[in-house]
Amino acid sequence: MKNKILTTITVAVCLAAGVAQPLRAQGPSRIERSERRRAAMFGLAPDPAERPVGGQYSPQTLEDLRAELLNLTDAVQEFSVLVPVNPVDLDSLQQTRLQIQQMPPQWFNALRAVIDPARLHARLQRARAVFGKYSMGRPAINRNTNMTQGVLPADSPGFPDPNDDASESCTSFLGTTGADATSVTRYPTDAVLAADAIWQIADTVRELAQDACKETLVALGEGGNTSLACVIVDSVWIIAKFLDFKIHFCDDDVSAAVGDASYLRLGAINDEIGTLQTGVSNINTNTSNVGGQLTTIGNQISSVGAQVSGVDTHLSNVDSHISSEIVALDAHMTALLAVLQASVDLANQRLLKTIAGEAQIMKLDLTPEGSRILLNSILTCTGSNCPNVLANCPGGICSWSSVGPLP
Repeated sequence: MKNKILTTITVAVCLAAGVAQPLRAQGPSRIERSERRRAAMFGLAPDPAERPVGGQYSPQTLEDLRAELLNLTDAVQEFSVLVPVNPVDLDSLQQTRLQIQQMPPQWFNALRAVIDPARLHARLQRARAVFGKYSMGRPAINRNTNMTQGVLPADSPGFPDPNDDASESCTSFLGTTGADATSVTRYPTDAVLAADAIWQIADTVRELAQDACKETLVALGEGGNTSLACVIVDSVWIIAKFLDFKIHFCDDDVSAAVGDASYLRLGAINDEIGTLQTGVSNINTNTSNVGGQLTTIGNQISSVGAQVSGVDTHLSNVDSHISSEIVALDAHMTALLAVLQASVDLANQRLLKTIAGEAQIMKLDLTPEGSRILLNSILTCTGSNCPNVLANCPGGICSWSSVGPLP
């Protein structure tokens, strides 16, 4: 119903504009002047010399114009992804595309007189190339994304955020939200200019089509079906204009919000600097007090240093005395150890001599009466040189009457 109402209103406006023109035979002269003006201004209208004799263009030329009008419709469709939500029902754009595909050749013949498809193609190609470069570097767009407020730093409660003032749909689409509320994304200038170019092309096509409609009305003296071609072109123009407006609105809205937030942030920073200055003054005062206390502590440290020097001298004297005592003690201990060593050596010799005597007594006990003989060296040995008289027992084992050779 909405599309039908739009179509009806546009037809009425177009027909009213055409019928309002005086029905005069010299109408084309005004149209020719308008064509020359628009050709110089927009560069889409063909040169008057290109118009064929009889005003009928070849079928191929008319199909070329149909293809470029479809190209314009597709370009508008592509640029619709640059806005967060569809400003108009894009289904109507698809219906318009279908209508262009179904337009009869005679309608295109009237439009071909004012629109050069080759020039239209060149203009569209440049704009769509810019959009293609932009869309390749842009991540997939989620039109259902809700804006999530950025988390402000814990030490800056309520710090101004661009998202607070910008349109929610624009900030969600462009991605201005950041963890620190400082990540702001705008449309690239080339993308905005390309959107402007698409709308200007659509506007130019509409203006030139209106001239064609008016020329037909004046020439025929009645509202022919060619005026419906203007209605179709108007549909493309309306959507292109609304899209371009929405792109500029979001770009300007986000820019303004960033500017406002920046101004407010400067105010907040200025207030924080004032508070910081007060804190610095207090720190300076405290620093002066600490300086006086440090001077006192320095004097006390100097006094302690003098005392430490006295203690160090005393310790040096004690160390010298202890060293001399250690030397004397070492000499005394050495002498005592020598005496002790001599006593141990003597005791060891006596032990060895006692062992040799015990061996001699054992041999005498094992030797029969009348054969007992004492080894004289036992009486004169000192210990380490005493003989072992039992060593000569047969097999090293002494027994009765088996005590080995006697001396």
